[in-house]
Amino acid sequence: MSWVTVIWSMAAGVTLTLAVVHLLVWLRDRSAIANLLFSVSAVAAAVIAGQELALMRAQTPAEYAGILRWMHVSAATIVVAIVWFIRSYLGAGRRWLAWMITALRGLVLVVNFLPFANATFSEIDALRQVFWLGESLSAPIGDANPWRYLLHLSTVLLVVYVLDAANTARKQGKRRQALTLGAVILFAIVLDAVFSGLMVRGMLPGPLIALVYLIIVVAMAAELSVDLLRARHLARELQDSRERMRLAAQAADLGLWEWDVVRDAIWTNEVVDARTGTSGPKPTGLAGYLSLVHPD
Repeated sequence: MSWVTVIWSMAAGVTLTLAVVHLLVWLRDRSAIANLLFSVSAVAAAVIAGQELALMRAQTPAEYAGILRWMHVSAATIVVAIVWFIRSYLGAGRRWLAWMITALRGLVLVVNFLPFANATFSEIDALRQVFWLGESLSAPIGDANPWRYLLHLSTVLLVVYVLDAANTARKQGKRRQALTLGAVILFAIVLDAVFSGLMVRGMLPGPLIALVYLIIVVAMAAELSVDLLRARHLARELQDSRERMRLAAQAADLGLWEWDVVRDAIWTNEVVDARTGTSGPKPTGLAGYLSLVHPD
């Protein structure tokens, strides 16, 4: 098995595994929108790894152009998901700029499916073989699509959006998250621009998007994992605090009860249960609970 197959397969496997993990997190907590957006971007990154692997082994210009066309769909999905992930996770980023990047990426996809080769090339004339990572791979020879400047514009807007969101988040006290995500995403954007330019010039067999987005996905997953660990630690502390309160209330023979106004549900501690004789299921609603209390 070649190094190209190994590396790109590993990239797909890592991103897909992370996608499943954070999708399960979202399924258990539907308010965790950042986890859902991360999962979407990671699935798209796994798909693009497979597409890029096929791209580098294309046999004809038409096959290369067709694969690259569908890679633009995956890339747009990743970019849009990252934009809204930043806004959801950092709580920063200008909404109008996020919508502008989203709309611009949609326009790129419209151009991508016009009667051109794709949004990168207006026509691919031929393929030439380049020796890369110990294997002979296909690199394109063709004319760059004039509409490709839409991709450049969306990239510039993405840089502005990331810098603005990171700066805002830093001022809000999210220094680590802002620096980590901001630095990694900007570094990946620069790599993407360099690799894409080299591919257009026929110097690389592909834009190496899978490796670029793997960097972003790992950084996003690391930040979300830190939050999961912090949440678990806080949950353990809360459980310990509740246990201490329960023991103190028992020792002082202190009855505690709580009314969830939204769900009209009652919670009581063991002392109240003993006094009202409701050690089993609690009465439904406040009215049911008050019916157990002596009128005086």
